[in-house]
Amino acid sequence: MRLLTTTVTSLALTQPPERVVPPPASETELSFREIHDIALDAYRTLYRTVGDPHHWTSRILPDERLDREIHDEAIRIFVLLADEIVAGWFELEMRRSMKSARIVHLGIMPAFRGRGLADHLLSRAIVMGFSQGAERLTIETNTLDHPAALPLYRKHGFEPYATRHVQTPAIESVEALTRAHRSDAPTEMVAGNTRQ
Repeated sequence: MRLLTTTVTSLALTQPPERVVPPPASETELSFREIHDIALDAYRTLYRTVGDPHHWTSRILPDERLDREIHDEAIRIFVLLADEIVAGWFELEMRRSMKSARIVHLGIMPAFRGRGLADHLLSRAIVMGFSQGAERLTIETNTLDHPAALPLYRKHGFEPYATRHVQTPAIESVEALTRAHRSDAPTEMVAGNTRQ
């Protein structure tokens, strides 16, 4: 298995924003939805489409384990829709007993990059995290992620509090083990129950 060495930066935000960053001007109709009980194949489509180029592997799991992780009561998944097509998504882990929340994953789908949507998407994720009673919101990025990620997080007020070096498997090294879990489902079919 080919391993990649990356530097992980952990960041935290302790003050909610004064306002949501508005979406960029566009003729496209944008909306947000929370996806309840998202189908595993739909989740994999979101995760792999954004994550494969950056060697995301933490959610490349067999059905039973993935089901436990993403359908845990602490996990909430939201999508940004552009004319009812998924343009981006984020995943929050809410730990109300600890008054903390974590942005587990966040990304813009490839066809919608370069339109200024990431700023708005992150802003919505931050507001949602604090709206659930969190007093501290965290996020992580690493040197395999998109180079714009860390500057974007800093722009929104996240401050680094730790760094570490880790080894992670290259995406092609886990591909043979996960072909059965790959989905070609269209991203406008994110399944489950939705709530605006």
